Amino acid sequence: MANKPKLCNKRNLDLVDETDSGRDAKRHCTKSPFWPDDDDDDSLFSNANLEDLLGGRNGELFGTQPPTSNKLQQSGSDDGLGLFGDTSFPCTQKVPLTGSPLDFNKPRAPTDVHQIDLADENNADEVFKKINLKDLSITEMEDIFHGAEDFSEPMVQNTQLFLEAVTFKVPKTPEKLLPSVKDDSMSFISKSVIEGIVQGTQYVTSEELKNQSILDPVNWETQAFADFEKDNQVEDNFPSKGEFYGLPDKVKKMILEHKGINSLYEWQDECLNLPAIRKRKNLIYALPTSGGKTLVAEILMLRELLCRERNVLFILPYVSIVQEKVSAMSPFAIDLDFIVEEYTAGKGKCPPLPRRKRCSLFIASIEKGAVLMDSLIDVQRPHEIGLVVVDELHLIGEKGRGATLEAFLTKVMFLNANIQIVGMSATIGNLSEISSFLNADVYTRGFRPVELKEYIKCGPDLLEINSAGQSLEEIFVPSRSVDYNYSEAVQRADPDHLAGLISECAPEHCCLVFCPSRKNCENVALLLSRIVPKQKFFEHRRSEKVDLMDALDKMCGILSPVLAKTLPYGIAYHHSGLTTDERKYIETAYRFGVVTVICCTSTLAAGVNLPAKRVIIRAPYVGQEFMTLCKYKQMVGRAGRAGLGETGESILIAQSKDNLQVGQMLFSPMDKALSSMDQQDAVGLQSLILSVVGLNLAECRRDLNRLVNSTLLSVQANSLGLAVDEIVLRILREMFKNKVLQLSEPPAKSTINSSEIITTQEVNQTNRPAGDRRLLIGQSTSFKLTNIGRAAFKAGIDFKRANAIHRELKLAQQQLILTNYLHLLYLVVCFNSNERGDELFPADASILFGVYTSLPPDSQTLFKQLGFTEAHAARLFKTQSVQGPLSLQLNRLYKVLILADILNLVPLPSVASKYNVERGTLQHLISQSVAASSAIVRLCEELEEFWCYKPLFERILHKMDRCGTFELEPLMELPLVKINRAKQLYAAGFQTIEDIAKVKPAVLVQSLEHMPLRVAKEIVSAAKIILMKKLDHLEEETENLKNCLEKSNKD
Repeated sequence: MANKPKLCNKRNLDLVDETDSGRDAKRHCTKSPFWPDDDDDDSLFSNANLEDLLGGRNGELFGTQPPTSNKLQQSGSDDGLGLFGDTSFPCTQKVPLTGSPLDFNKPRAPTDVHQIDLADENNADEVFKKINLKDLSITEMEDIFHGAEDFSEPMVQNTQLFLEAVTFKVPKTPEKLLPSVKDDSMSFISKSVIEGIVQGTQYVTSEELKNQSILDPVNWETQAFADFEKDNQVEDNFPSKGEFYGLPDKVKKMILEHKGINSLYEWQDECLNLPAIRKRKNLIYALPTSGGKTLVAEILMLRELLCRERNVLFILPYVSIVQEKVSAMSPFAIDLDFIVEEYTAGKGKCPPLPRRKRCSLFIASIEKGAVLMDSLIDVQRPHEIGLVVVDELHLIGEKGRGATLEAFLTKVMFLNANIQIVGMSATIGNLSEISSFLNADVYTRGFRPVELKEYIKCGPDLLEINSAGQSLEEIFVPSRSVDYNYSEAVQRADPDHLAGLISECAPEHCCLVFCPSRKNCENVALLLSRIVPKQKFFEHRRSEKVDLMDALDKMCGILSPVLAKTLPYGIAYHHSGLTTDERKYIETAYRFGVVTVICCTSTLAAGVNLPAKRVIIRAPYVGQEFMTLCKYKQMVGRAGRAGLGETGESILIAQSKDNLQVGQMLFSPMDKALSSMDQQDAVGLQSLILSVVGLNLAECRRDLNRLVNSTLLSVQANSLGLAVDEIVLRILREMFKNKVLQLSEPPAKSTINSSEIITTQEVNQTNRPAGDRRLLIGQSTSFKLTNIGRAAFKAGIDFKRANAIHRELKLAQQQLILTNYLHLLYLVVCFNSNERGDELFPADASILFGVYTSLPPDSQTLFKQLGFTEAHAARLFKTQSVQGPLSLQLNRLYKVLILADILNLVPLPSVASKYNVERGTLQHLISQSVAASSAIVRLCEELEEFWCYKPLFERILHKMDRCGTFELEPLMELPLVKINRAKQLYAAGFQTIEDIAKVKPAVLVQSLEHMPLRVAKEIVSAAKIILMKKLDHLEEETENLKNCLEKSNKD
């Protein structure tokens, strides 16, 4: 490794008793039980050695790995989920290599072709000269070259054109801003990140940040840690229970067992001993991707649970990551006796049941975490939370969700309930502002476990980015020119040389290819499967790829036609159009080295931990927008993880038309996380005001101003040119006018006219007639929520949406159709609907007409009630478009029909095909509808007039969240179990949670097809935790009854 971290001599960093000398500061990973040494069976997913497992040799469950495979489990991963996550793979079933849709013989190349070294020009000539794309069918050509960007004449591009375009921006970093500690592991871009992640180590307290810039010319190595050394002398009152950062030694052994980690990095040890940790202050720590941030957070969470005995709330950005983390933490919860609870969409009880004997780790999405905290505040139990950990803190600047996260953190800060906040992020450009908002100390470190080499490809030329360069020629250093001697057809199909760049690395190592759009991912995967060296890619882990395709077909219900063409060569695509299960299979196969190339969108860089030896950015675009530096850093950060060699490589392919923007992007400062509270008519600030009034955290303008002044929006108000107090006043006016707020006590004189609102400051500035009645709102005037206002607060929506939903529910109540679920589903769809009803996807007129005409009369009743007549149907058929006054209703009804099929247990692939919607999009619709149903239930609880709706929507919520039959519903409580897995378990005799909790994981592996040991362990652990929660609840009830009887006896 080019840049080895300095050793820390103050603490023993090892997690095991014996380690090799000289490697103390590196993370060592044990040999995973999924990587046996022998090479008798070439199938990753075979179950040939099950007898050895049952006899104690559990390391050989899934067969062997060829010596060339990437042992990715050695990487210092952020999530620590291990190899399988929550995915299942085949174990015993083999698919014939001929006579089936999975026939691998057709694309097979001649057997006399040996493995190719593309660094050898002669070998490259042999490979690509023989490839001829003219023999492809018209359909295949359309599949591959769909879209002009894939099959157009490339513009001329070379090094000279690139350098001429970026001469506008010679880096002029002031000498005083250069860090005193050089760290070549960070790229030159760091020099222009004015307030972002800086080189070397920096630690600064929140108090210091208020008085000086984070970039003041100080010697961080000597000065920043002077106070740190002094603080080490302060007596630590932390309730320690062992030598491992205050945790029992058992935790150290479990980290080794479940994560394969023998020792911590030096920075992790340093971070865990910061003054902020010792003094229980808020902390933000920021490091590049792959630095191992999550392990630090997990140790802090375990300290809070086991030592301080307080609950922890862990906020993660995506539902899939929440579920992965629940599964990963379950074994720790069972052995260390605490509860893990998932809070996503319809899962998680609010407020949670109070527990006396065990602490709880709440793992939540941003939205559900906010609801959870509100529920605790509402019942005056926020003190039960001792620590809040926020991953991907930079999302506070994202539109929509960012405002939710900001409001959540504002309330936690405002409570003053001794709740510590720890935030972590890889890419954030304004740490000082975020620190001021959270009153947090900041720790940054330019650390990567391996060196990252960044390249820009300009035509055939590769330019290496030199972080030490002071001029353009020194920064962009010519590395080499690539020439793979493509045939004419291949050159036209692949002018960027993707196949050649990938074949240099794969299949011996893994590659990620980031593409601008979902369609582009599929096109590139198809293209690569046609022109990479056939034998080299086809023979690599062949039988395991057959098993993977069989698993996708059987467990996910479909094998995508594109994946059917690309997976034989170990090439896959990955985007939100695939279901969660499909993505999990592909991710796990990639971690094992079975899939070696993934063509993906930018979301994979932010949401999934998939390291690569080489990352290729096909074009500097995310969708239609040009890439930002933050996105670029996230993508290239996936290259070069511990265990994948000494260096990682990233290659940004730049076209001549983009040279100027590429230069501007590379020399720009890191993206700032800007508050979105004021955007979209200040809906974020509206929701915050609604909730704090509903929670009795504020009851007058003075309280509101004090609270709003503690938001990130207030911190950034000057730079954004906003007057926050005026925005608050405008929102209050709207709330009174819309009867969302009312005075706590009516004024003594005159009748309230809520349509005219004025503040006491404005009384002397108006010339209204003396008799004009107005509602005066002084700084201390008390107000509270009306019924509809409280309903909006409970549902977690703004008051305008609440009013719209109220109107829909009121209207439907007069003629509610209960012969089927369609009318209730229509109300659920209304909850998330935009003004056109085409959110997620619009209705397909021809499909809608066909489905409508096939509906039975009782199902057509809803259409007729909404005004859709036979004349409208005829017009729909004739125009083949959804237009006119009923377009909103028809777009909504299209989604209703889809959800009805899903509730009727029609397989998701069949529904996707029937309605021409991607499977992943349908899954998102289901998740969105589950959240909407849950919110409507909470809204109806607050409005007595809608008492009849509550049980109806509870049933919708339950059915949609499970999407299973009555007998399968108990099994689908498990976080890893979907409908196909539940059917497997039930058929194998595991029909209840109790059946699964008492079985050994090896028995599940033996009993079920496509069940790896890792997943079996997590399923059993999850079942045990469910029983632990039930036991806790029964014990609490027993204690309460005992106390009640004892008190009555005394009386």
